[in-house]
Amino acid sequence: MKFHISAFHKPKIVIHNSKLFDKNQFSTFVGHINFNQIMPKQISRFLIFISIIFLQSQAHSQNDENLVRATLMDYIEGTSTGEVHRLKRAFHPDAKLYYVQNDTLSERSAEAYIKLFKPGRKNNRPGQIVSINVSKDAAIGVVEVDFPSRKRKYTDYMLLLKDKGAWKIVHKSYTYKSYDRKGKILFVVSNEDSFGENSKKLTGTHYGELVVPYHKFSQAGYEVDFVSPKGGKVALAYFNLQDSLQQKYFYDQKIQHKLKYSFQPKDVNSSEYKAVFYCGGSAPVFDIPENLALQEIAREIYEENEGVVSSVCHGAAGLVNVKLSNGEFLIKGKKMNSFTNNEESNKNLLPFLVESKLKERGAIFRSSDKWQPHVEVDGRLITGQNPASLEKLTDEIIKALNDKTN
Repeated sequence: MKFHISAFHKPKIVIHNSKLFDKNQFSTFVGHINFNQIMPKQISRFLIFISIIFLQSQAHSQNDENLVRATLMDYIEGTSTGEVHRLKRAFHPDAKLYYVQNDTLSERSAEAYIKLFKPGRKNNRPGQIVSINVSKDAAIGVVEVDFPSRKRKYTDYMLLLKDKGAWKIVHKSYTYKSYDRKGKILFVVSNEDSFGENSKKLTGTHYGELVVPYHKFSQAGYEVDFVSPKGGKVALAYFNLQDSLQQKYFYDQKIQHKLKYSFQPKDVNSSEYKAVFYCGGSAPVFDIPENLALQEIAREIYEENEGVVSSVCHGAAGLVNVKLSNGEFLIKGKKMNSFTNNEESNKNLLPFLVESKLKERGAIFRSSDKWQPHVEVDGRLITGQNPASLEKLTDEIIKALNDKTN
């Protein structure tokens, strides 16, 4: 199954089942029932009555769970993005937060906690809901929050109560585990969702070309951040949810959060990154090459940090205008590749052909046959031709980073 989604939204999946209920379901719901002792008309009326009660109960329960989820997302996203109004909405004014400090139980009010967050200041704290349990007007929510700058993963335990129809956090406590990450890698992604302003043909950042390196870098101990020209929601395309890895991350709340709140270039501190990786898909050809702030970030990572600059497929379009401090194009005289002119099926829709532009900038372009894997390594410039090149490409990037560390 392949389809396009212009922003990161979960698809609504509806399962139709002609068997609405059976005897065992009702025994669980209302206790043991001897259906053989009820007359046919009585059975019909009884089942209609019970089914209405059952469905209403399920609807109310699901609605409350959704409302609790919304409150927890206000907490997660409010703390990460500095949206203080969402924190105020999530917490009851009289809520208390408990934590242990120096073997002593400490207490903090919700008001004091919210004051710790500066309005509008992004804190890069991606989180995800682990579980929600609702019982009438009370609920327990468990949330995991990753705090890369502190090298900690927090687990928050929330007690929520339904107050005047609104679910509020009334109690919060937490534990955390420290971890040791090798460093950070910055992914450059696109906000574009079409082949130009006047085109009805949709495109985006290639989901597979994002997920594979994200997974492999994370597994290797690196933290991944996302930056896009405009910041915020990333346009994604070219899904294949029959692929188990793509399916896994399609529902992963951590990466979903990162893609919903990608950094603007001005939010990026380039000194924190050991590598920059340009994701593919046709969209990057439209909004990344002319972005001066992104060009400067790549130059700083390459020159000042002595980091790795890498790309896959159309992602190399982001490198065509990057210049070093001496005024030379970064790619001039270097061996590299990208999606080839022979592979390109949208020649008349793109502002330029990536292979041709790289050659124009002085790159030594090398490639393989259409859709065959090909990776070029020239020092700290590492590039892959197409999606088939992803596995080897990411292995080469990880090798270069590890060799530099050692």
